[in-house]
Amino acid sequence: MALIDFTSNGLYCRAGDFYIDPWKPVHKAIITHAHSDHARWGSDRYLCHTASLPLLKLRLGDVPIDAVQWNEAIHTNGVKVSLHPAGHIIGSSQIRIEYNNEVWVVSGDYKTEDDGISGIFEPVKCNAFITESTCGLPIYKWKSQEEIFQNIREWISVNESYLSNTAVPALL
Repeated sequence: MALIDFTSNGLYCRAGDFYIDPWKPVHKAIITHAHSDHARWGSDRYLCHTASLPLLKLRLGDVPIDAVQWNEAIHTNGVKVSLHPAGHIIGSSQIRIEYNNEVWVVSGDYKTEDDGISGIFEPVKCNAFITESTCGLPIYKWKSQEEIFQNIREWISVNESYLSNTAVPALL
């Protein structure tokens, strides 16, 4: 029996009675990260990493959200669940699910190169790995992280120079 089922509401763990990044409102939703294609409004209760909590509250409003730290285990109906760094954005998580000596890991988008802010991707040993990684499609041709950072530094420098030579009107 599969630990995770693909349903019309999204990925469902029947043993634990929860969904991961559900597409429709459900009773319990575990969220990999706060982007809108992974965290949707309408579920009764959410679980995420503590760093995702402010982002989810901002996006979803005043809804019940529980948050845990990396590697902090919670148990629901005999299923052990823990969150592990995915490195995609701040608080992005891989969801580790353990039940009856089976370990499955579900990740939304992830990034294996440390950007210095999003957390460092942590490989998690498992029997099955499920991921949805839109940005990993071959149509995307990403520049190296160093090249991207250099472009950002140059953009900041150009704009600082512009602002220092331009009269900025007072707001009040």
